[in-house]
Amino acid sequence: MSANSSNGDIENLLFIMANLPGFLKLSVCRKKVKELMEMNESEKKETIARSLTSINLINQDKLVELTKTWMKVISEIEPDELTKLLYIYLLILDDVKLFNKIDGKLILNIFHSLEEGERIKLLVCLKEAVFLNPTRGEILKKIPADLVKVILN
Repeated sequence: MSANSSNGDIENLLFIMANLPGFLKLSVCRKKVKELMEMNESEKKETIARSLTSINLINQDKLVELTKTWMKVISEIEPDELTKLLYIYLLILDDVKLFNKIDGKLILNIFHSLEEGERIKLLVCLKEAVFLNPTRGEILKKIPADLVKVILN
């Protein structure tokens, strides 16, 4: 997912990844996370925004599987890097209208389906990302209440 890719490339890649068997999806996601982590912050923002903008093109069942795999893979990143990545996701939430495309309860269900260690790491890093953001109050208003409850508890 290079920031220099066209929107069509990202859409095609997401569609392909969503339709891969689980073991291949995991491998490809790991490769893409590695590439993402090597980008500078503006490239990360652009790539993540373009990816999230394209998610409504994926069948919901496939999107659930892909999102779960993505969450599993990002939970493997070092905590400080994961916090920075989640911070970027928070910055672009409103720009990509994420919660108009995917139900917050669906994200919560996917999150709860992860292993406990994965959930704890993601949650701790997400809390750090929220509280490091000077506009955290505004960001929390843009997140569905069910998700905010999980973040703040």
